[in-house]
Amino acid sequence: MAFSLRLTFVRGVSSSTFLFRAEVNDDAVLHLLLDRESGSVRPADEDGRPVGVRRLDLQDGTFHSVDADDDFVLLASHLAAQWRKSGTSQREVRKYFC
Repeated sequence: MAFSLRLTFVRGVSSSTFLFRAEVNDDAVLHLLLDRESGSVRPADEDGRPVGVRRLDLQDGTFHSVDADDDFVLLASHLAAQWRKSGTSQREVRKYFC
């Protein structure tokens, strides 16, 4: 079964924090905050406020949560990987899986 994911830059929340809309198979799943200062990716609401305690460490890829669901793990991992590769936040990240 094929599926896709897309992470789209929404806006800068601050000089070091960036809000992304995350979609799986063209359905909006959640929003993510990439925070360079704290070195993490976290779920957020559509206004850019962090939601819950789930967090992915940008440096070592460790998830900090008792309930990191599959969508968060998949989407945060790809966002962090793109950030580590380029050192910047991309406007859009797309991945297709077969």
